[in-house]
Amino acid sequence: MKPSVLIALVVCLGVAIATPQQPNLEDIGKIRNGESYALECLLSSGLDISSLKSLQTGDFSTSGNSAKCLVKCFFEKTGFMDAEGNLNEEAIVKQLSQFMPKDQVDTLVKNCNLEGTDSCDTAYQATECYFKNKAGLF
Repeated sequence: MKPSVLIALVVCLGVAIATPQQPNLEDIGKIRNGESYALECLLSSGLDISSLKSLQTGDFSTSGNSAKCLVKCFFEKTGFMDAEGNLNEEAIVKQLSQFMPKDQVDTLVKNCNLEGTDSCDTAYQATECYFKNKAGLF
């Protein structure tokens, strides 16, 4: 599987959300170093590619802590989350606005500014929220 497919999973941040025409996986490559970060995080998570398929499609029902920490790893590397586990709304808006309308990204970030039980859970909950809020952004 190509690293760009992994990015689709990890970012999840509504890249497939909110535009009249769906962005393709190449859009995800617009996140600076996104593909290499996703690959690094996948390798450090101990997960295999097949276990990520459900996340890529927005199915969050079977993912354990390793998947949550994979998302956190990606968030930290892209600047979406700081080392203390706080979401960095400014960085999220800046990067996602490269391939999504800024007003939709602003709404997404505002609606999904969540705090989980730990930083892995926070990143994961935010990602899940981005998927769930897809319909509300049109």
